[in-house]
Amino acid sequence: MGMGLEQDAALGDYYPLAYRRLIGTLQVMGVPAADAGEVAQEAFVRLIPRWDTIRTYESPDGWLRTVAWRVWLNRRRKHARVSLVDEVPEPAQVPGISREDRTSLLAALEELPEGHREVVVLHYLVDLPVARIADELGVAPGTVKSRLSRARSALAATLAPLEVDDV
Repeated sequence: MGMGLEQDAALGDYYPLAYRRLIGTLQVMGVPAADAGEVAQEAFVRLIPRWDTIRTYESPDGWLRTVAWRVWLNRRRKHARVSLVDEVPEPAQVPGISREDRTSLLAALEELPEGHREVVVLHYLVDLPVARIADELGVAPGTVKSRLSRARSALAATLAPLEVDDV
């Protein structure tokens, strides 16, 4: 049941960038750097036997994020971890803001409740629409909108205005 050379090459091309994107997203969502790599690897292990199907999806990255997040939640439940982030992670660059502002943003995200942090990361950093986030997280679109609203209010109260090139 091995993959043909063509499928193997396609997965080989997909893996490096998708792996880095997944690690960065997981870290911003509050998964410690030490765990993000393992969680991402487990998601890819689950992807390999399904690659022929998943590569035809509109967004294989969405499938990976969903699987990785569920792996993380199951791991946390199993190990009864309480602390989500021991240090401010260094995810992929957040475009349009300085390193100092990015550090402040990550610290503020860390303070958000888990569900709020998820929707903020998926909406603003991964650039997913509300309906897609609802599908990935298995919640109603109204729940996503409510969490986004509450998260924006909490972030506005925590953060000094960031200079972003928005005209």
